[in-house]
This record gives sequence, structure tokens and C-alpha cells, in this order.
Amino acid sequence: MRHKAVFGKTAMLHGCMIFTAFLALSLAGCGANLQKGANSNVKSVIWTNQDQFVRIESQDRDSIMVSANDHPAKLSANLIRKTLGSLEVQFQGEEKPVPIFSQEELEILGEPISRGLAQAEPNEDITFAIAGIHQGRTSQDISTYRLFVQDDRLNLIIGTLHQKYTGDMALLIPGSRKYTPHSINWTIEPRVGMKHKTNGALTSDVVTRYDWLILNPTPDTFREAAQIWEDSAEFESEQHRMQQKIQKMEQSIEQIKRTSTTGTPMTAPAVPTELNKIEQRLQVLQQLKNKGLINDDEFRSKKQEILDSI
Repeated sequence: MRHKAVFGKTAMLHGCMIFTAFLALSLAGCGANLQKGANSNVKSVIWTNQDQFVRIESQDRDSIMVSANDHPAKLSANLIRKTLGSLEVQFQGEEKPVPIFSQEELEILGEPISRGLAQAEPNEDITFAIAGIHQGRTSQDISTYRLFVQDDRLNLIIGTLHQKYTGDMALLIPGSRKYTPHSINWTIEPRVGMKHKTNGALTSDVVTRYDWLILNPTPDTFREAAQIWEDSAEFESEQHRMQQKIQKMEQSIEQIKRTSTTGTPMTAPAVPTELNKIEQRLQVLQQLKNKGLINDDEFRSKKQEILDSI
């Protein structure tokens, strides 16, 4: 009997150990899924860092029919940073509005959001969560968003905004098309090219979605804005390279003056002046293109002609 009792306790202990190990593995797996934001809607993860992420998800639905997105969409990382960086929010009880996105957040988000939009299908959105220290704060806050392009406009739905993150996974839920009445303690500052989404067919039923922003950086379409921004960035890069050339040539001239043994001051060549003239020609050319006086092909051809003259 004593042997049977010992055997019974041993078997019970062994069973408890198996159950404990199984429970630990289950919890660990659950935690990993939560950490990675794994669910059936996620199609791919573009970027992740701890609880922060940029990912492609299936469109969420506020009704049976949801309009298809204009995806894939080619928007440059610089255009995304510029558009998101122009947004400000006024919190209740605060004296002044503050930028929604910090500069550090914009630097992180620009590239992965651009890649995500280029990879997304018409029935997919970009969702992201980002943590940063915002103006007037001393600790990191978490914010979540849903983003997509429709009718050449960038739609941004805010989920969580500048909330202190304590590990509550509910704070990582992105914004949603489905409207759930709830109180918010902030207001997005109005700006040119921004409006709020409205729901409801009848005037009496119209609901303004203050958490849903429809953004347009210029009066033109996003595709045209993206091309203009990229051309401008290329032009600025050309200017920077030319400035470097000018500085090197000025340094060489000074070096020649110092090392000259003839005692006769050397006349500096007029090359820097010529480069300044070339820079001015490029600036005029860019202005002509921005005003629509020349097309893209004429711009590129003339710019190359000017650069070849150096």
C-alpha cells in the first residue's frame, strides 16, 4: 500500500510538471503573438521594434461594402514625412498645439510607410504604432494609426494618440473605419489641404470623424506632388554637390596662394563665379518647371545640358 501511495504521488507530481510546462509554453506563445501583433489580418510586417511596428493589414470594415484603396501607391518617404510632419494637435488643458509626430518618429516612419504603400494591395491598409517623446512631455508616449490612399488622398485614422504606454495591449489597436462614439481630449488643428471624414447620408445623421483625417499636401494629386517633391530633392542634392565643389576649389586657391614662392599674388580663377552662374541657371530652370512653363522631359534635358557644361 505504501508503495502504491508513493507511486500515486509521483504520478501526480509528474502530471503537474507536464501541465505547468504546457501552460508556460502556451503563455509564452501568446505573449509572442501579442508582441508581434500577430493576427489573421496582418499580411506582412515592414518594420518592428519591440511593441512598435509598421505593417500591411487587410482593410477593416465599417459596412458590407468598403471602397478599394488606390494601392499600390508610390509616395516618397520625404513626402510622407512632410505631410505627417505638418499635423498639430491641441490637447485639452494645454496652452498651445503640439506636433502629432516628433522629428525622430518621422525619420523612422518615412521609409517603411513608403515601402508599405508600394507593396499593399487595393484591399489592404498600412497600420503602425510608434513611441516617442513629444513636446512638453518627459517620457515616451505610444500612438497608433491606420493609413491608406483613396482618390489620390492620404487617409489617416488615429487610434491611440500620445498615451503613456504601460503594457496594455489595447493601446496598440490602430484606428478603424468602424465608428464607435467615444470622448477624446484633443482636436487636430485645421490646415490647408486637410478635412475630416463625415459619415451619414442625411444631414441630421451626419457624424464628423475627428479621428479620421483626409490629407492633400497640394492642390494637385498625390502622384504629381510626389514627383515634384522628388524633383525638388534631386535639385537640392545637385546644389549641395556644387557647393562642395566650390568650397574645394576655394580651398585649393588659398593653398596655392600660401605655397607660392614667386612673391607675386596669384589671381584666383573665375571658375567659382562661373559655377555660381550655373547654379542660378538651375534655380531658374526649377522655377520654370514648378510654374508649368516646361514639362518634365524639357526640364531633365535642359538640366543635363547645363550640368554637362561644367
